[in-house]
Amino acid sequence: MAENLAPEKRHTFVHNGQKVFEWDQTLEEVNMYIELPKGVPTKLFHCTIQASHVEVGIRGNPPYLNHDLMHPVKTDSSFWTIEDAGSKRVEGIISLSDIFKFLLSL
Repeated sequence: MAENLAPEKRHTFVHNGQKVFEWDQTLEEVNMYIELPKGVPTKLFHCTIQASHVEVGIRGNPPYLNHDLMHPVKTDSSFWTIEDAGSKRVEGIISLSDIFKFLLSL
Protein backbone atom coordinates (compact mmCIF):
# COMPACT_ATOMS: atom_id res chain seq x y z
CA MET A 1 0.00 0.00 0.00
CA ALA A 2 1.00 3.62 -0.50
CA GLU A 3 1.27 4.27 3.24
CA ASN A 4 4.23 1.86 3.39
CA LEU A 5 6.22 3.43 0.56
CA ALA A 6 9.61 4.83 1.49
CA PRO A 7 10.17 8.52 0.79
CA GLU A 8 12.04 9.25 -2.42
CA LYS A 9 14.26 12.02 -1.07
CA ARG A 10 14.94 14.29 1.85
CA HIS A 11 13.81 17.89 1.93
CA THR A 12 15.78 20.67 3.62
CA PHE A 13 14.43 23.21 6.10
CA VAL A 14 16.54 26.38 5.92
CA HIS A 15 16.27 29.39 8.24
CA ASN A 16 18.29 32.59 7.70
CA GLY A 17 20.39 30.83 5.07
CA GLN A 18 21.40 27.96 7.40
CA LYS A 19 20.23 24.35 7.15
CA VAL A 20 18.34 23.52 10.33
CA PHE A 21 17.33 19.95 9.48
CA GLU A 22 16.37 17.64 6.66
CA TRP A 23 13.10 15.71 6.60
CA ASP A 24 11.14 13.12 4.70
CA GLN A 25 7.69 11.66 5.12
CA THR A 26 5.35 8.81 4.39
CA LEU A 27 1.61 8.73 5.02
CA GLU A 28 2.33 7.43 8.52
CA GLU A 29 5.37 9.33 9.76
CA VAL A 30 7.69 12.27 9.43
CA ASN A 31 11.43 11.76 9.92
CA MET A 32 13.67 14.69 10.83
CA TYR A 33 17.46 14.45 10.36
CA ILE A 34 19.71 16.82 12.32
CA GLU A 35 23.47 16.90 11.80
CA LEU A 36 25.00 16.88 15.26
CA PRO A 37 28.09 18.94 16.14
CA LYS A 38 31.42 17.13 15.99
CA GLY A 39 33.27 16.45 19.21
CA VAL A 40 30.24 16.44 21.51
CA PRO A 41 29.70 13.12 23.32
CA THR A 42 26.44 11.54 22.16
CA LYS A 43 25.25 11.10 25.76
CA LEU A 44 24.96 14.91 26.03
CA PHE A 45 22.35 15.14 23.27
CA HIS A 46 18.71 15.09 24.28
CA CYS A 47 15.38 14.99 22.49
CA THR A 48 11.93 15.38 23.99
CA ILE A 49 8.90 14.38 21.94
CA GLN A 50 5.50 15.46 23.22
CA ALA A 51 2.16 15.13 21.43
CA SER A 52 2.39 18.67 20.02
CA HIS A 53 6.00 19.71 20.68
CA VAL A 54 9.57 18.58 19.94
CA GLU A 55 12.80 19.81 21.53
CA VAL A 56 16.38 18.88 20.61
CA GLY A 57 19.64 20.13 22.06
CA ILE A 58 22.78 19.57 24.07
CA ARG A 59 22.26 19.23 27.81
CA GLY A 60 23.13 22.43 29.70
CA ASN A 61 22.57 24.66 26.64
CA PRO A 62 19.53 26.34 25.12
CA PRO A 63 17.68 23.97 22.75
CA TYR A 64 18.77 23.87 19.12
CA LEU A 65 15.22 23.09 18.04
CA ASN A 66 12.23 23.98 20.23
CA HIS A 67 9.17 23.70 18.03
CA ASP A 68 5.41 23.29 18.39
CA LEU A 69 4.00 20.76 15.93
CA MET A 70 1.07 21.68 13.71
CA HIS A 71 -0.66 18.35 14.42
CA PRO A 72 -0.36 15.93 17.33
CA VAL A 73 1.73 12.77 17.06
CA LYS A 74 1.58 9.48 18.94
CA THR A 75 4.32 9.74 21.53
CA ASP A 76 4.29 6.03 22.37
CA SER A 77 5.35 5.12 18.82
CA SER A 78 7.54 8.17 18.08
CA PHE A 79 11.25 7.97 18.89
CA TRP A 80 14.69 9.46 18.33
CA THR A 81 18.07 7.87 17.74
CA ILE A 82 21.65 8.84 16.96
CA GLU A 83 23.35 7.19 13.98
CA ASP A 84 26.64 7.37 12.12
CA ALA A 85 25.90 9.16 8.84
CA GLY A 86 29.31 8.46 7.27
CA SER A 87 32.15 10.86 6.47
CA LYS A 88 32.68 11.45 10.22
CA ARG A 89 29.13 12.86 10.54
CA VAL A 90 26.72 11.95 13.29
CA GLU A 91 23.03 12.47 12.75
CA GLY A 92 20.09 12.67 15.13
CA ILE A 93 16.96 11.12 13.67
CA ILE A 94 13.51 11.94 15.05
CA SER A 95 10.62 9.79 13.87
CA LEU A 96 7.16 11.27 14.53
CA SER A 97 4.48 8.64 14.18
CA ASP A 98 0.89 8.65 12.93
CA ILE A 99 0.84 12.34 12.09
CA PHE A 100 -0.86 11.77 8.73
CA LYS A 101 -3.27 9.08 9.95
CA PHE A 102 -4.62 11.81 12.21
CA LEU A 103 -4.95 14.21 9.28
CA LEU A 104 -6.65 11.61 7.08
CA SER A 105 -9.21 10.84 9.78
CA LEU A 106 -10.50 14.43 9.93
